[in-house]
Amino acid sequence: MVAGAGWIGLETAAAARTAGCEVTVIEPQPSPLYGVLGPEVGAVFTELHKAHGVTFRFGESLASTGEGHVVLSGGDRVAADVVIGAIGVVPDDALAREAGLTVNGGVVADASLRSSNEDIFVAGDTLNSYRPLYQREVRVEHWHNALASGAAAAKSMLGQAVVFDPVPYFYSDQYDLGMECAGLPSPGSYDQVVYRGSVDNREFVALWLRDGAVIAGMNVNVWDVNDDLKALIRSGRAHDVDRLRDSAVALSDL
Repeated sequence: MVAGAGWIGLETAAAARTAGCEVTVIEPQPSPLYGVLGPEVGAVFTELHKAHGVTFRFGESLASTGEGHVVLSGGDRVAADVVIGAIGVVPDDALAREAGLTVNGGVVADASLRSSNEDIFVAGDTLNSYRPLYQREVRVEHWHNALASGAAAAKSMLGQAVVFDPVPYFYSDQYDLGMECAGLPSPGSYDQVVYRGSVDNREFVALWLRDGAVIAGMNVNVWDVNDDLKALIRSGRAHDVDRLRDSAVALSDL
């Protein structure tokens, strides 16, 4: 039993199924990865895991556990030998609070990674820094962000000019599906999703659009295009949707 259908929950489910375990995933949202990808691309991961024998219980959460079973929020009792919690994390900002730093869903910093105390810099998973690309503060939990922000904070502390503004990036491997995602395609941030390639064959690029501009992109079993996706996001330009869908048009030519 896995509680939570985010990245950790789905990767855990994939590993367990590959090892031959029966897996049920409980998720309060209507689809996996709902808060980070939205329902459209989340449905791809639903079908992927169902094809490998995973059972989903959407719209439910874990109410209690017992010997060899769990009780769901709807009252159903479901057999479970092992329960894995994959329900997310809360940034540990206690030290920052004690230091009197501004905290808001993470330790707040400007684009140079300087906190509200000009002598203290911030990096890592608790960092909630201003991103010029989004014109707001953004906190990204992926290890790639922690690695990049550490190097940027060091440069800033040494007095070098730093504007920490990478396009958010993460990746995941589940069964035979490998993907990379650039941007922040959360529900409400986009008005359309278009695809290049074959979703059914799980070899495609998904593009999230707002007013015709690409705000996020995911390459699934298609490689060496993530830098092109990041460039499209940074451009902020509106595109012809038919050209976006046309795999014969290279992403670098859009």
